[in-house]
Amino acid sequence: MRIRPKLRGLWPFSIGIYALGLIAVVLLALSALIWAVQTKVEAVKREAQMHDQAAAKIELDKAVAHTVTELRRLALHATQGDEIRQQLADPAYYLYWRNYRLLHGAALPSFTRAGEVYDRRGRALAEHPLDNMPQALAQNPKSFYRREGSSDYLYLFLPILAEENNPSSVQGYVGFKFDFLQALKNEEQFAYIKTDSIRLQKESYSGEQPRLTYRLKERPERSLLLDIIAGFKQQIVLIFIALSFALFFLLNYLLAVPLRRLSRHIDALGEGQGGILQENFAKSLPVAELEKVRQSLNDYQNKLESMNSSLNQKNDELWTLAHHDPLTGIYNRRCFEDDWAHVLSVANGHRLDVAFSLFDCDNFKAINDTYGHDVGDKVIQTTAHLLQSKLRHGDRLYRLGGGEFAAIFLDSDPKFVLQVMERCLLSVSEFDFTAMGVKEPVRISIGLAHTPGTEEENLATLPKQADIALYHAKRPGRPKIAVYDDSMIAETDIIFSTRHNHAVFEALASGKGLEIHYQPVVDLGRGAVKYYEALVRIRDGDELLSPPAIFPIIEARRIEVEFDIAIIERITQDITQGGIPRGTGISLNISGPSAVNPTILNLIQTLSIHLGQYAIIVEVTETALITQLHQASHNLNELRKAGFLIALDDFGSGYSSLGYITSMPVDIVKFDISMIRHLMEESRQSIIVAQLAEMLAKTGYQLVAEGIEDEHTLEQVKRMGFSCGQGYLFGRPERACRDLAQAKMPV
Repeated sequence: MRIRPKLRGLWPFSIGIYALGLIAVVLLALSALIWAVQTKVEAVKREAQMHDQAAAKIELDKAVAHTVTELRRLALHATQGDEIRQQLADPAYYLYWRNYRLLHGAALPSFTRAGEVYDRRGRALAEHPLDNMPQALAQNPKSFYRREGSSDYLYLFLPILAEENNPSSVQGYVGFKFDFLQALKNEEQFAYIKTDSIRLQKESYSGEQPRLTYRLKERPERSLLLDIIAGFKQQIVLIFIALSFALFFLLNYLLAVPLRRLSRHIDALGEGQGGILQENFAKSLPVAELEKVRQSLNDYQNKLESMNSSLNQKNDELWTLAHHDPLTGIYNRRCFEDDWAHVLSVANGHRLDVAFSLFDCDNFKAINDTYGHDVGDKVIQTTAHLLQSKLRHGDRLYRLGGGEFAAIFLDSDPKFVLQVMERCLLSVSEFDFTAMGVKEPVRISIGLAHTPGTEEENLATLPKQADIALYHAKRPGRPKIAVYDDSMIAETDIIFSTRHNHAVFEALASGKGLEIHYQPVVDLGRGAVKYYEALVRIRDGDELLSPPAIFPIIEARRIEVEFDIAIIERITQDITQGGIPRGTGISLNISGPSAVNPTILNLIQTLSIHLGQYAIIVEVTETALITQLHQASHNLNELRKAGFLIALDDFGSGYSSLGYITSMPVDIVKFDISMIRHLMEESRQSIIVAQLAEMLAKTGYQLVAEGIEDEHTLEQVKRMGFSCGQGYLFGRPERACRDLAQAKMPV
């Protein structure tokens, strides 16, 4: 008797059972597919509704804007001519004119409900205005929307000008009351909104978008499409069920019966009866075909193993590409984020020192713009190579984007990390980039933060702390490596102050709060004001923001050019209104980006019409022109040809003072207050400053001493050959120049 070996795990089943199981799996897969399709259909419906909502909002916003514009145009057209001004001059027949000329004129649409004329003080000419029109208006009245009963109205107010395009020549105002929703229905056709459903939600001014409620139109084509999809799903279900039964019988007929016979044949072979059974069996299932299948499967398995090996290799290559910067070959931001998340997870709760450093290539954008992206790429590649070469073996350098890099140091002494940063800084500063065509020195700034903490929240703040330290390292006159400490937060809070940011952007957008204060620059020989330096201030409520609070925000947001445009326009307004005494002059400061900007150049050129009455000086801070000196010099030369004077401001506080004097067209050199203070000391610095002033005076430059606050300093700068002076001794910055001009100046 032959004993069958007992199989581990499941007992073997017949192929019919497996066929039923396969059909059950197919039906489950079908159910999952139907569920997925239904889920997708619901998602599409939601997306379609969201799209309709968004499209309806855009459609309504455009319709409202167009309707308001059209109503304003009709109102302006209806009030053109001299009749309305005659009513302001003599309102004796105003009621008749209003009822029969103004409201029934051909220019106004049928949905005009009322109209009134108001004098310059905002009082209605009629004792009883029509249909809820205001009896009196506030100064500079604003139009507004209001719901009255079941109707929504737009109250539109326009100034009546004695001279066209002159807002200051207001003689009065004219107001109209329009049925706003009727105007929308008449003027606009809506594709997404039921027109009759539009309602005003609350009263609002026309300077704001009115809050309207509405309902969306039905989409019959979408409902039809969803019905078709539902019917198609039912058909798919029926087809799959029919195919499942057909598959069961087909599998049973084609495989189950022959394999059962094959099984009986194998059993028979064990009993010595295989010959006859094999002969009969060969008629329905030849053994050679099964052998061919086995061989094919073996060949396929071999190919799969080869493909799997190749796929593993490709996966390794793909990981490398995904985690490395293609330009420099070092690790990229994605790899940094993965590694930083890993550091946060493994360092939490362990005594592990962590240091985080940020590197930034100074003025990389200017280098890119000046010399082209090819040179910029070479600078970045070289910088990355130099930094990586100074890190320890195993330390990773990441390129976060542009000219910014980062490095993470685990279990490292802070002093050692600082030494590594100093080596990195020295390596970049000593490298000769002139071979790439870069004429200016390439420098980096480094921000470093360190924590010995074991808490994840301490580690999570390191990138922000390093960013704050990097900001300090990039400031002019600061060391190029800054290690974070809590005292830095107070200064950088200016950049992140929501209130101060809002005040700066409000001043930039509308001029609100933007003030120009003028400080006299005195001719030391005559003791009279020679010109005034324009200094920017921004008023934020009761607080007056000075440059130390303003310019970090301007520099951090890269809006120097836009800010300079606003300042020049305000100075132009002061000159036009006679705020600057004739026969003197005015100096205006421009930033480094503005010195190479053609828009700024053209805007300054417009001031040339005042050169006959004023001396106009353009001041450029020497710390601003790190790159693009050629373009800056060209622009400044154009201004000199037009009659402007060029001044180098804050001389002695920047990067290469004498280099900028020789490279740029300069008429006036303003010594920084730090240089003037050296004159008051008995040191080598005072001798250097004195000889430098003497040399510049002999070569024809006009010298201005900043920071003169007492008579002793005044006498000292006079002896040194300074022709002009500026400081609190002569006057503080004030909004009005005339008072400063009349003040008695020390001689």
